[in-house]
Amino acid sequence: MLSPALLKAGEREGIRTRYGKLSGTIGVDGLEAPEERFAYIRPRVQLLDKQDMHPVAAFGLPRDGIASLGESMSIPGISVFAAGLAGFTLLPAVALAVAAVRIGSAAREKRLALFEALGAGAGSRMVFTVGEVAVPALLGLAAAAAVISPALVTDVPFPWVDFTLSVQDARRAVPWLAAAGVAAFAALAMAAVLFHPHRPAESSTRPVSRFQRQRAWLPWLFPFAMLFAVRGSELAGDDLRLPVYALGVAGVLATLPSVIAALTGWSGGWIARAGHRLGRPGMLVAGRRMAAQTRVIARFVAAVIVMIGLVAQAQLWTGLLGENAANAMATRDRIGTSLLTISPYSEDREQMQEFTAALPADVHLLLAQQTAPSGNNGETLTLTGSCAALKAVELPCSGAEAATDGKPRDARITEVLRWTGGGTNGQVIAQQGRVDGARATADESLTLLAVSRPGDNMSVPMLKETARAHLGMRASAEPLGNSWLMGATDLAVSGSWVRLLGLMGACLTVLAIGFTALGEFLRFGREVAPLSVLTGGNGIFGSIVSWSLLAPTLAAAALGSVLSLWLTAPITVGGRQPVPDSLYVVLAVGASACAVLLCLWGWRSATRAAASWRPVGD
Repeated sequence: MLSPALLKAGEREGIRTRYGKLSGTIGVDGLEAPEERFAYIRPRVQLLDKQDMHPVAAFGLPRDGIASLGESMSIPGISVFAAGLAGFTLLPAVALAVAAVRIGSAAREKRLALFEALGAGAGSRMVFTVGEVAVPALLGLAAAAAVISPALVTDVPFPWVDFTLSVQDARRAVPWLAAAGVAAFAALAMAAVLFHPHRPAESSTRPVSRFQRQRAWLPWLFPFAMLFAVRGSELAGDDLRLPVYALGVAGVLATLPSVIAALTGWSGGWIARAGHRLGRPGMLVAGRRMAAQTRVIARFVAAVIVMIGLVAQAQLWTGLLGENAANAMATRDRIGTSLLTISPYSEDREQMQEFTAALPADVHLLLAQQTAPSGNNGETLTLTGSCAALKAVELPCSGAEAATDGKPRDARITEVLRWTGGGTNGQVIAQQGRVDGARATADESLTLLAVSRPGDNMSVPMLKETARAHLGMRASAEPLGNSWLMGATDLAVSGSWVRLLGLMGACLTVLAIGFTALGEFLRFGREVAPLSVLTGGNGIFGSIVSWSLLAPTLAAAALGSVLSLWLTAPITVGGRQPVPDSLYVVLAVGASACAVLLCLWGWRSATRAAASWRPVGD
């Protein structure tokens, strides 16, 4: 009996007949997840080893020392996923919540200041703040419930990852979802109260400058952090290479906002002077704004660069398949499936004879015996088989034993040497003989190889089915290094989750800091609203948006892509870059498109605020 996901995924490989007669599919109650690939198999009596059997109870859970079954054997634990979820989505969501309670807070702060002047206490002001937050927070909870509700009705597949959320799992999580909603509402109300600026009782009422000075020393740390990330990993040992690189990247992302702030302040002064010389009020006002309020724009610009860097880093770390996995992929590219390993080797002569008789006429078997090095002698690979099998890989079969010159002509033997640890120049001995009934000594290992006579690719599913039918349920036919390829596949699955969660976190963080910057800009729009009367129109707002927000953001998109390319350059796998160059172009274009849309929205909002402005005595 096969799970529906396994039956669908293995349809091309003949999964229906690989294990025997298909009796049906496993229901949802017998699976840990709808997309789990699982099979229940009853082996033939001849292949049943009762000494290796153990009872299974409490499906999917450890019991009496028996390991878990199914997906729980290969997927990371819940703590690993929770850590990724918290790092990629929870922290950005917290940042978005903080931004939400501060956006448009100027009017609320004025009302709270009025209440305080009228004698309202801290409790009254807290109740008023919570009352204002309650309506939008409840609307947000209603929207979240609408998004989640389909999962309570049917199975929901996740995008980009091979995972389907089971409706039974979603229904069991309803109490936790309700508790999360209550906690989110309480957290928003608490944030609105705590993040409200409180004026000391005896503070002065004199107006103060809103100029935000940057730490002069912090931008100078950026080049050292960049140099440490790019060159430090090359100087570190293999065990410390990735930690040193990660520390350097963290330093770059920590010091980059201060660099952006310094550049923004410098360019603001230049733009203001240029606007004064050219008689452009928009450039003049935008430049003065950029020079006086550098952090407002720097937060949004730095967020764009940081998010581009985070997406590139997520792609980089998921692309690190390991050297052995990369070598296995290279081996597969060179020889395909023209040579397969049959494991484990069966010492039962009768089973081996049945397996040999069931093979196609153009498939031959070789027994590879690897002898450990002794003295001045290196590792020796002895290949035993019929004359036809030896000739299939261009080895001599004349005489009882013949030694090669250490440089086999067939690429498949070169790959066998590469994976047996002796190196491509190791010694190979070819001898004609039987492949069954061999016994491994203490200093050698046995591997059964299947090779095709013309060197064409063999059917891996067919050989898998034949091996399991005659050699045992654990027997399998795999390409060289397939275990590393399987590890690469597992890492690719984890990488898809990293990309999904990373994209969600990037969007949340960009929205949080972007909306914060826009909120500050809209407040500035209200402050400069009288300029529309002096200039006779609203065109000044478009100029201010273009110079103080859009232009720095477009430059940040390009700069962020270049810096990300530089940061990922030191990490290679098998001499190749795990991150495609096209990714940086996509990130730059996507960030630029988002910046244009947000700036258009900010220009429209500022224009509407100016249209409704009237002189008042505040």
